[in-house]
Amino acid sequence: MYYLTKRDYDYAIRICAYLAGLGEKSHFSIQQLSSKLLITKPFTTKIVYQLKKNNILKTIRGKNGGVLLAIKPEELSLFQICKAMGLVMRVSECINVDGFCPLPAPCNIHSFFIEQENQIIEKLKIKTINEFAFTDADIK
Repeated sequence: MYYLTKRDYDYAIRICAYLAGLGEKSHFSIQQLSSKLLITKPFTTKIVYQLKKNNILKTIRGKNGGVLLAIKPEELSLFQICKAMGLVMRVSECINVDGFCPLPAPCNIHSFFIEQENQIIEKLKIKTINEFAFTDADIK
């Protein structure tokens, strides 16, 4: 199983928040995004590809092409972005693997971790990228 680094989520959210700050019609090349957001070009390319594959971003080809959001910023949740990047949340192995925990179900520890995980997911679903949008003026 491939686990993404925390950096993948951070950069994906950063790219989407920046594009949200630019407005619906604005787009930037991967090189421009990489430079503005201080992310290496290969990493930016990887993240843009993953977000495009999951219909979070769209790309325009050609001389005046670039990357832009495929979903309105007020409708795009942090959960959608993280899920597109392959979010796999499991705090404890007992949640992940049946039979891992030798304690009889329902285990209080297991229940606690499931509750915490559900709360995090709900918070990610509520927050939209519009709330985190920023522009060049915010970077300086």
